[in-house]
Amino acid sequence: MATYSGSGTCVSVSAAAPATHDETGFAALAWTNVGELESLGELTVNHTSVSFSNLCTGRTTVNKGAEDQIEFDITCADDPADAGQGILRTARGSLTSIVSVRITDQTGIDKYCRGYVMSSREAGGAGINDTMLTTFRIGAVAPASGTTVVRST
Repeated sequence: MATYSGSGTCVSVSAAAPATHDETGFAALAWTNVGELESLGELTVNHTSVSFSNLCTGRTTVNKGAEDQIEFDITCADDPADAGQGILRTARGSLTSIVSVRITDQTGIDKYCRGYVMSSREAGGAGINDTMLTTFRIGAVAPASGTTVVRST
């Protein structure tokens, strides 16, 4: 497969939950584009390292433990009129609202997850040539079964 850049990547959000935590469930949602996207953080899925040190042999065994929490950033030029940014701001103000997130890369592959908007950080404007930016931190919610990040085929 050829390599490709992040150019053409888009992020969309939905305040609704999918009927099922799979490609079909996420694809059925109504999505709102997050405008003025500048960058997207890494979707890193890790498992806790569980180790056991055997006193007799003096060796340590490592096992794969629970899936660690995934957090990633969505950074965009601040646009108070943008509907997608509005969904993220509203969810950030709630302790219970969870949003669905769709990341579509230039190849057309979608990555879906659900998460809390943990924070919003505004930056920029320190100089005449700075763009006002807002970064939304998403804390992904792991489903009861299946993968946290669903990838389209």
